[in-house]
Amino acid sequence: MEIDNPTHRRACVIAPLVETPRGWALLFCRRSEDLRTHSGQMAFPGGAWHEGESLANAARRETEEEVGIPADQVEVIGRLDDLVTISGYIVAPFVGVIPSGFDYVLQASEVKEVYEVSLAALLDPANPEIRAIEFQGRRYPSYFYHHDGPVIWGLTGRMVKSLLDEVRLVL
Repeated sequence: MEIDNPTHRRACVIAPLVETPRGWALLFCRRSEDLRTHSGQMAFPGGAWHEGESLANAARRETEEEVGIPADQVEVIGRLDDLVTISGYIVAPFVGVIPSGFDYVLQASEVKEVYEVSLAALLDPANPEIRAIEFQGRRYPSYFYHHDGPVIWGLTGRMVKSLLDEVRLVL
């Protein structure tokens, strides 16, 4: 479902699926520690939408800028419902397939490292852990996904939950 609210800024992300020798995985970026917001957190590649471009093209452009995957090599296969953030954004999450064995080229000012997290690990019955986080004096439920790398939570955890709910429908 697409949400329109002129008081919020628009952003787009790609939840990149990549086939690895261990099976399908999602590519996550660990954000740079130097960023003003969400520093050090796990995220999907993405960012601001620019007037005049499609939301999907914005997500592809941002994926190329952040991890070096050419926009024309990101095959968008679906879209999840828009999410409204507590920080004033409406995020359009897309699901895409990216080439396997790709040498990622990270935009160091935004991305510290990348992780290919297996869908099997994310689908583990122990995931997600649900707990409340506090932001500006209010408590919000949040999904926490544990794997062999940094914990995935917050807005990215919400997107992972939405994507995995769709995956479970076809398993």
